[in-house]
Amino acid sequence: MSTQMLDTTFRRILDTISDGVYVTTEEREIIYWSAGAERITGYRPDEVVGKHCYDNILVHTSFEGGQLCLHGCPLQECIEHGGERTVSEVFLKRKDGERLAVYVKTAMFENAGQRVGVEVFGELRDVAGEALASRVQELSDSSITDPLSGLFNRRYFDASLEQSYAMFRRLGQRYGVLRLDVDDFKSINDTLGHAAGDEAIRFIADVMSSNARAMDVAARYGGDEFAVICPVSTPDDLEHYGQRIVRLIRESRCAVVADAGLSLTVSAGGTLVDDADHDAQSALHRADEAAYEAKRTGRDRLVIHTLLKTG
Repeated sequence: MSTQMLDTTFRRILDTISDGVYVTTEEREIIYWSAGAERITGYRPDEVVGKHCYDNILVHTSFEGGQLCLHGCPLQECIEHGGERTVSEVFLKRKDGERLAVYVKTAMFENAGQRVGVEVFGELRDVAGEALASRVQELSDSSITDPLSGLFNRRYFDASLEQSYAMFRRLGQRYGVLRLDVDDFKSINDTLGHAAGDEAIRFIADVMSSNARAMDVAARYGGDEFAVICPVSTPDDLEHYGQRIVRLIRESRCAVVADAGLSLTVSAGGTLVDDADHDAQSALHRADEAAYEAKRTGRDRLVIHTLLKTG
């Protein structure tokens, strides 16, 4: 099925609607992407048409950060069971990385004897008002964000890891996982106090967020531990990415630590997801082991472990 199967006049009408509209086949391949969808998301039609909505282009999440493409996709429910679905508070990730509150309506129609799925989405502030939409965004952001670092929290990271693993199993989309531990963090806390330790955590988070790409998921995993999911496909790409983070943290100056004559560095471990991984946590555990090896063998360095069972 192609966009030619959608009436030209019908498509022109949809392009005049300010809301975003996209149409999929029964297999959830995107065959139409409206002008409103491009305006809201930043993605052009040629960047999404031919792909599947479950490729997680928009990273649809619930209020609590749940990955809707993995569990509870309203469009899939409509295609499978018919009827319509309305979700008043959904979040999508724009091409520029901004997380945006939207409302979503989905439905299934028959077209040329085949089922098609239709999703209409618009910015929540257009129907709920700026103040309410901002409050909803704030409350949702707080549920998935670590308050000290401003990065994603562990719950959101784990949900994103499950989503990435599901996409790897379904479509072969490879990704890398990095784990980073602050070197000798106890000395910073013991020597300078916990306020300085908090400042060091915020400093590292700023370095990571400033250098993360829109598709990366960077999180504070707990205490002085950080983690990143990055869509790379080769060990060299992963090593280049990880080495850059380690180097930037080493070479950037955290005043509260540097003024006391101490250094702020991280030990990092990384791995690529592999066919031999039996669940989403397997790659994370391998990255943990690599980070431990980096710390054990000198600190301020990156170690890559990868199985590379796949071609």
